[in-house]
Amino acid sequence: MSHGQTIAKNAVWLMAASTGQKIISFLTFVVVARLVGVEITGKYFFAVSVTSVFVIIADLGLTPVVIREMAADVERGRAALASALRLKLILIPLAILGSLAYIRLTHSGQEMLLAVALACLVMTADAVSVTWYGAIRGRQQLRYEAWGMFIGQCLTAIVSLTAIFFHAGVMGLIFGLLCGSAWNVLWSIRRSHDIGISLHGASLSFKKMFFMALPFALAGIFVKVYSYVDTLLLKQFHDVFAVGYYSVAYKLTYSFQFLPMTFVAALYPGMSAAFAVNDREGLRKILHGSMRLMMLLAIPITVGLSALAPGLIHLLYGVRFSNSAASLMILPWVTIPLFLDFPIGSLLNATHRAHQKTIAMGITMVVNVIANIILVPPYGPVGAAWAGVISFWVLFLTGVWFARHDLDWAWGRSFFLRGIVIAFIGWLALKWLAGFFSIIPMLAIAVLLIIFLLWIGKIFVPDDIHLMRKWFQKIE
Repeated sequence: MSHGQTIAKNAVWLMAASTGQKIISFLTFVVVARLVGVEITGKYFFAVSVTSVFVIIADLGLTPVVIREMAADVERGRAALASALRLKLILIPLAILGSLAYIRLTHSGQEMLLAVALACLVMTADAVSVTWYGAIRGRQQLRYEAWGMFIGQCLTAIVSLTAIFFHAGVMGLIFGLLCGSAWNVLWSIRRSHDIGISLHGASLSFKKMFFMALPFALAGIFVKVYSYVDTLLLKQFHDVFAVGYYSVAYKLTYSFQFLPMTFVAALYPGMSAAFAVNDREGLRKILHGSMRLMMLLAIPITVGLSALAPGLIHLLYGVRFSNSAASLMILPWVTIPLFLDFPIGSLLNATHRAHQKTIAMGITMVVNVIANIILVPPYGPVGAAWAGVISFWVLFLTGVWFARHDLDWAWGRSFFLRGIVIAFIGWLALKWLAGFFSIIPMLAIAVLLIIFLLWIGKIFVPDDIHLMRKWFQKIE
């Protein structure tokens, strides 16, 4: 099997698993939120957000190093894996202490302290399994990770829904996460041994691992901060009800993020190959094609979620979450810059400019924190939504600046302008039509209208179909 076919098959495995996992996760969250209400949903989302921030301490960029070293040489990969796991014996307790200290310092109460303590066990399991999965990914055996993550999500869904049936509250929901995470630890270790990955042999020095992991660690810290600081500030300046209202808008918006991740993963090798032979025109074509695909995906999601926000909230979560509609009208506008940034980031990585991507993420983190500090205290969830929109547009535009010499600006200006105009016209049309139809027929109308606008605006063109067909032909 060729290298390209291997990459394509791995991308398909990851896409299938990610799609199934996200669907199950999203549906579980919808059912749970409807059953438990705003307060428990807010407490659960806050507890998970706290450990999601501090989990970066438990990894500090070690997993990408394991992936890279395992892909280059099995013996080096084993050494990196052994060092990473030993380092995590130090880092995981520090992450746990950080999570619990944050709860104590913010006076979040005994219930939240217990919830975060249980979530720390989830964080510990995830920190271990992600490293073993990294070793498997380095050996290009993504089907094992795909199956493991999918089964783990199914276990989480079953246990969480059972916990709600027995009125176990926040602790029951987090226990559901723990069951899925524990499964991933056992599965990843067993499958690693099946393909010859073990801890036998020498390990790398902690100093060497630290310097190898540092760029990845910085990027991870930036992402975690600008992904979760809004939730932490909402709890600090408002209450768990504000977190609960924001959480459903957050889940709806970011549940589609796996789409650009999987598509761009398939296109990345082409960018690297074009750069290796100094084919600047080929690299530009790949960049333009991938950005067009991202815009094609982003506009329907953005317009549909934002314009139909009240109806979607009532349909999925019920009237108790009506206050979430205001956030959902704003937050989906992060989707366009978020999706378009994936090919830009892949370009920078493929052309050995990963440091520029890290700089862009650092700038975004600073802007996001400042925006949240300014907007969350007076405006609550709506302010957090606006902070997200501002920061992700900064991320995308900063990336565009770094990649300015790789873009055809005549094409780029026309492309971005058409995309924004189509999104705005589609949003206005759907908002107007929503006054005459209920949410179910409006979903069908939205699909037809946006496809028509994308075709008229030439965002959807035959080249996109050919690009997707060529990608799928690699796995035959």
